Amino acid sequence: MMIQRSNDLNGEVETPKASVSSISQQFDDLGGDGSPASNQLATPSPAEASRPLDLIPVRMLNEFTYCKRLGYLEFVHGEWEDNFETKQGTFGHRRVDKPDRKEVKSPESSDQSPEPDTPSDQQEQLGGEDFPTSTDAPTPSPAEASRLHARSIDMSAPIEGLIAKLDLLELDGNKATPVDYKRGRAPKVPEKAYEPERVQICAQGLILRENGYQCDEGVLYFIQSKKRVVIPFDDELVARTRQLLAEFRATAADTYVPPPLVDSPKCPRCSLVGICLPDEVVFLQAEAGNVNADL
Repeated sequence: MMIQRSNDLNGEVETPKASVSSISQQFDDLGGDGSPASNQLATPSPAEASRPLDLIPVRMLNEFTYCKRLGYLEFVHGEWEDNFETKQGTFGHRRVDKPDRKEVKSPESSDQSPEPDTPSDQQEQLGGEDFPTSTDAPTPSPAEASRLHARSIDMSAPIEGLIAKLDLLELDGNKATPVDYKRGRAPKVPEKAYEPERVQICAQGLILRENGYQCDEGVLYFIQSKKRVVIPFDDELVARTRQLLAEFRATAADTYVPPPLVDSPKCPRCSLVGICLPDEVVFLQAEAGNVNADL
């Protein structure tokens, strides 16, 4: 069994670009008072209606964990806008998004001896040519240097209902470790990373497990701080990941957009803030509530 590589530099799944509704139309879709209007529910297009919901991209699961409305707009409506941070992320992924020519075999293969990494491959593990080894950069041990590193790997798990493009896959026999690149600095939180990133890397681990690999942990590589953060796949994180996946599947099957966040610090830096219009929608909902109270 061979694992597919992807030449798609923009993510796991391409989705159709949808037109942006006006503020009033979005408000009408909510029935004026924030509840779904029975005669004005947003009707999905034929392409959206035929979209299979059996495989959820892990990148979309990350977005949904961050904000349910964001995940819905991107996955169901196909909305996308670039901003400075998304362009930074694309630039930081430019090397790991290029598939290499190494052969990655399934765990059932009789030949499990890894192909040795070249010096450039080992540098890739540290973050690529723009992040040379320094006093604060991780230095791989001889055991780590002997592992197989493969870039831009497309994998799916039909039972879990997930699909992903892995930035980097470290293989040591039957043991697999996904490595996901993040553009910023490692956050100073007890969990070592925020929930959307931990859920995303855990979902990649679930895909690897379903494909027969032993996968007990993943790695988040924060480009700006040049730091590898190990995320163990404990029972609590696995349960939380599957819970959010089930919620996302149910939300994506619905016919109206989840409500926006209220006064959230997440919104100003979101690339879809001009499409989501959180403050405008919340304001119009409040105005409609005041009108209804006066009647």
